[in-house]
Amino acid sequence: LTMGFARFYLVAFNFALFAGWAQILFHTVNSLGRCNRTHEVQVLPGNLLCADASAAPVVFDLLKVWQSLAILEIVHAVIGIVGSKPGTVFQQVFSRVMLVWGILYMVPSTLNNAGVPLTVLAWSITEVVRYSWYGLKELLGTAPYALTWCRYTFFFVLYPLGVFGENLLNYEAMRFHTAFDNKATGNSHAYAQHLSSVYSWTILVFMLLYIPLFPGLYLHMISQRKKQLTPPRPTPAEVGIQFPRSSATDRSTSAAGQAAFAVSVAGVDATAACAIMRERNWRFGYAKHVVKNVEICCRSTETCLQVAQAGLDYLHNNFEFIRDGKTYTVREAMTSIQASFPGTMTIKGSGPAPDFALTVGYRRKPYPAPCELEHLQGDALLKKLNEWAATGTIEPSSRDAIAEVAKQGKKWLDLSNRWFVLLGAGSAMGPYEILLQFGANIVAIDLNRENIWQRLITLARNSPGSITFPLCKPEKEIVDDSDLFRSAGCNLFTQMPEICNWLVATEPSKEFVIGGYAYLDGELHVRVALAMDAIMAGCCERRKTQTTLAFLCSPTDVFVCDAAARAAMVDNAKKVSGLAKLLLTPLRMLVKGACTPNAQPQVMAKDGSAFSVVDGLVVAQGPNYALAKRLQHWRAMLQRSKGSPVSTNIAPSTATVSVVHNKQFAAAYGGFKHFTPMEVAYQETSNAVMAALLIHDVCNPKSKAKPSTDIGNPVNLFAPGAFHGGIWRGAFKIGSIGEAAALLFYFEQYRVYLALAVSGVVAAAAAFVAMRN
Repeated sequence: LTMGFARFYLVAFNFALFAGWAQILFHTVNSLGRCNRTHEVQVLPGNLLCADASAAPVVFDLLKVWQSLAILEIVHAVIGIVGSKPGTVFQQVFSRVMLVWGILYMVPSTLNNAGVPLTVLAWSITEVVRYSWYGLKELLGTAPYALTWCRYTFFFVLYPLGVFGENLLNYEAMRFHTAFDNKATGNSHAYAQHLSSVYSWTILVFMLLYIPLFPGLYLHMISQRKKQLTPPRPTPAEVGIQFPRSSATDRSTSAAGQAAFAVSVAGVDATAACAIMRERNWRFGYAKHVVKNVEICCRSTETCLQVAQAGLDYLHNNFEFIRDGKTYTVREAMTSIQASFPGTMTIKGSGPAPDFALTVGYRRKPYPAPCELEHLQGDALLKKLNEWAATGTIEPSSRDAIAEVAKQGKKWLDLSNRWFVLLGAGSAMGPYEILLQFGANIVAIDLNRENIWQRLITLARNSPGSITFPLCKPEKEIVDDSDLFRSAGCNLFTQMPEICNWLVATEPSKEFVIGGYAYLDGELHVRVALAMDAIMAGCCERRKTQTTLAFLCSPTDVFVCDAAARAAMVDNAKKVSGLAKLLLTPLRMLVKGACTPNAQPQVMAKDGSAFSVVDGLVVAQGPNYALAKRLQHWRAMLQRSKGSPVSTNIAPSTATVSVVHNKQFAAAYGGFKHFTPMEVAYQETSNAVMAALLIHDVCNPKSKAKPSTDIGNPVNLFAPGAFHGGIWRGAFKIGSIGEAAALLFYFEQYRVYLALAVSGVVAAAAAFVAMRN
């Protein structure tokens, strides 16, 4: 369907159903009145309200037509001419069609039940408002506020009224067939009795489904009401780094992400590029193309670097930077804007001398169980590292790297002569506090917010390290600490040229390690990642001393692992047991792609070598997250090939506030412990081990970070030292066990309530059986 015809069709469809339901509403309302006639159905107790029973057949004939036509809404969702999810639409339509044909049609006596006027009144008002709202939205692009208010307010009364009426009809139909069973005798009625019994049990199950489904639907409508009726905030003027325009009025994040991945591979695999651009639903279809991007990179070193260069070139040449009404590309902004910051301040801490012993904070009980924080050092730390490596929670190379840092002690942990630039210094996953603890010199970049800088500066003053940061005015004009906290900092989105220029001029004789740690949700993550990338690229090119780059990789991404990790995937798949094994079959039947084996066919390179790819993507995180992390991988591989050391290590899934504020992710995290060797880390653990891996890469002359270390294809850069939390060695892809993990978590959390609910269902079934006997 073309969009023009589809729109015309939807307008006609919605207004046709509006007219049909208006007719149903007219007949229903016209049948209501005080109870003073014969052939009436009492709707309200005390003879307050009755319905003319003779109107029921007329209304039912109309229902059969107009409610059945709603089945087309499922088709609309499937073929994509509306944005609704097919599964959700199916549930909504099926329940009503079931009532019309499965109850009213199959048991005509239900037409004389009070549930008919109650149900039809609730349905018809709802649908008259809904279809008129959809019709006007398609025709005019908007609907009157009054109609929107009705659509998202009437449900408070109409939904419970409709559910009450529907269940009156369900109960009446079930009662009718129970009576039929009791009256029917003899072999001639055995088959009819059997069908009647099946029908009654089906209705009972159907009624019980209202218990879990109705509250969710009701709460969803409440949240939609808040969203639809809250006045939109004024759109701020566009400044700083922005997605490229996809039209005169829109900046589509999907279009930009899709194009970036397509352009990255177009020069080496035109077929893959075409497949990316043909993807109709990038939001949910992106994952396979990210995996394909990595598989293409496995072909050869030259192919890998060509993909990375093309992807980064597209982003720098197409994303925009807006300043004072003028629009630049990111590349143009970084070369043409020469401004810097008017002030710089360095604060040297006066804290106690470092204890050059590596300490890792650890909580022994799995997330989210409360547990005291232990501080692992020496033999206790080595023991835990060996346990993690033995179970497959981390790679052996990660154990060895962290153990070596602990062994070297002061030789590596004395960071008083090291300079670390932290882009997003206050990030929860950043190494700021650990580096200060060992006397490092920190060049801090973070938002110009008073609370952020009060924390950062206070920590630096109480440490043996130092902090250097930009000011929005000269240092001599700073009056006191309050003025200092307000004047410190900058904005990666709007001041990336100034940040780069300032970093190039700051401590020019020192060798910087520049780490990108800023993280935000959604499309903001892409923009901040690209801003950090532009700053890193500019510093690598313009600083005279050697510049090392540092990245923190997410485990929920796509990587190449070694043969041992792949073998562990296969082995762990054979060992699945307990509640996880119990859920496998039903979950795979209900959820497409659930519990997909982690071990996939290997990818062959041009030279005949085999690569094992780990698909750790979680589709719910979205394509923006995947693009933000992919551009960091592209930069890491490309910059190392140009001679810059690059530390890029994979962190475990970590229960930070930014992650577990999402209830779905929090529930999945809580259930991952049932999938060996998965372990969700607490922030204290992740901060310590990732800082240790960074220090290892910087201080060990033979680390993977050094360009002199031969790693073969650049895709191998990410495997050594991977602290992935078990994702690389688990039986199933991490993105395919979220539902199972969440179910296991909820089962543990609410098992008492679940037991009560099961008892209630058993009691209802027992009562039903007793009624039949």
